[in-house]
Amino acid sequence: MDAPAAPFLLDSFIEAIARLTSYALTDGEKETVVRGFRQFHQRLERISSSASLRHMAIESQRKRHPVACQHAGKTCTQNCTRGFVKAFLVGWAVKGALDMVPHVLSLRLFKQPSLLVRSLRSRDTLSFAAFLSALIGSYKGALCLLRRMHAGSEYVHSMVAGVVAGLVAIKLDRNRARRAAVTLYMMSRALQYGAVWLFNRWAAHVQEEEDGLRGRSLKRAHSAVTVGQQTQDKPRFSRLQPMSPPQPPVRVQWAEDTVDTSQEAKRRMLHVQRLKQVMRWVRACAPTALMSASVGVIVYVLFFHTDVLPRGYLGFLSRASGYELLYPRHAASALKSVGHEVLHGASGGRIPPDMTTKQYIATLPLAAHLLPAANDGIRHDYVACGIFHPHTTSCSHGALATVLQSLPVALRIYAPLNASVLLLFKRRQLLTNPRRALAKLALSSMRSSVFFALMVAGIINGSCAVRAVVGRDSVAGYVATGLVGGLAVLVEQPSRRVELAMYCFLRAVENAWDVGVRKGLWRNVRHAEVALFSAAMGVLMTIYQNDPATISLTYHSILTRVFGKN
Repeated sequence: MDAPAAPFLLDSFIEAIARLTSYALTDGEKETVVRGFRQFHQRLERISSSASLRHMAIESQRKRHPVACQHAGKTCTQNCTRGFVKAFLVGWAVKGALDMVPHVLSLRLFKQPSLLVRSLRSRDTLSFAAFLSALIGSYKGALCLLRRMHAGSEYVHSMVAGVVAGLVAIKLDRNRARRAAVTLYMMSRALQYGAVWLFNRWAAHVQEEEDGLRGRSLKRAHSAVTVGQQTQDKPRFSRLQPMSPPQPPVRVQWAEDTVDTSQEAKRRMLHVQRLKQVMRWVRACAPTALMSASVGVIVYVLFFHTDVLPRGYLGFLSRASGYELLYPRHAASALKSVGHEVLHGASGGRIPPDMTTKQYIATLPLAAHLLPAANDGIRHDYVACGIFHPHTTSCSHGALATVLQSLPVALRIYAPLNASVLLLFKRRQLLTNPRRALAKLALSSMRSSVFFALMVAGIINGSCAVRAVVGRDSVAGYVATGLVGGLAVLVEQPSRRVELAMYCFLRAVENAWDVGVRKGLWRNVRHAEVALFSAAMGVLMTIYQNDPATISLTYHSILTRVFGKN
């Protein structure tokens, strides 16, 4: 499958379509649920931002409501049938409208009105409508059926219903490219919210352990004071022999036990505090670390297995970095030449002292694609430098040129995308305070563009710094530049880092799998996207049905409008 025209653009496009479709599928009952959950979420945020309190609040909400079908005013059969029919009509209309957008912009629809009928009758449109209707209808039906037949855990019911819905729906979509794209998107969401759910469970367990230790410490301290007062203030005498001398105080071995137990409690409390520090570190650094590792894998594939990358993804990287301008239609040849020289070059990527850059490039296998950009009389120390910045021998100037070339390209991507989100989903903010909304739009677009430009420069031109330090070109050097380039995500908003990291992680996994297949380390699995999509649906529906506070407010609203209150 060819990748989208830009990284991270496909996820945003799919989510925008999902949000628009959810508005078409919603009704009064679902909107009531969305408003109620939003108010509940705001109350939780006012109480505390701690994961344990959120988890306990959700648990208490679930315990107050017995597990039962909650589609008010409809029987289970009516609920499933209504969901199936409505989803089919909405999917059919949305897919037909999307197909018409290019024809409207090119004015072809006004000359050939039959294009509309052809689009609505096409197999691809009907396939998408069947996919959406089967996804919603089969989930509702499976969940109601499991509740009637098996009085078990709601976690099991929602997991099985989600897996069944995924198996039924994904098989109906005949468009392999769309099926792969939707599977990647759903997998990213399932991994993201699954990790958050596990992290919240861990945090709740640690918090409960800390609360238990504090409670036992207070109780023990109170008991110690009581026993001490009893032994000192009220000495005991023998009632059998009134004339006998007073008995010594009862020696309760509480003091020594208290010391030993207190030391153990302090040790366990210190362990809990260290765990909480680790959790704070994970919460703050995990997205950045995941992004850095993922970009390192992508860079390795980019230079040393270029043929594995989808053409659209490779083409975008070429345009964004400016190398499409240096090597028109042959930017991939430049990347392949760098990788070939690192893997097969005899001099560690260095250019011999008695040759200019152009003379040495003429000896490379893809020299015909690279020579037009080479300058006569200029000699670089390394072949990669001669390919990355052929017009200057200064690596610093080359890095600056990469940033200046990438920034406008990124702005042309992010500015329209953010503007579309503002117009479609945040119109109230725009109408209420247009100056602030436009300022946030400009700042968000600039931050995203700077992030992307710095990442590209770190990936492409960071290798110059590694060569200057190490003294040669190597595979490890390019992987290191990818790790450093991924740190550019720190420029982005914290809420965006997880989204970007998950996208790059899935892209890295996909590329690494393709490289392994190319090397013969493993083979492709038939219907793998069916299994992955079903598993993702099972995880998402389990969390949505049982721990909705784990899911972000925006995505939870989409799921509620699509799947309703079950």
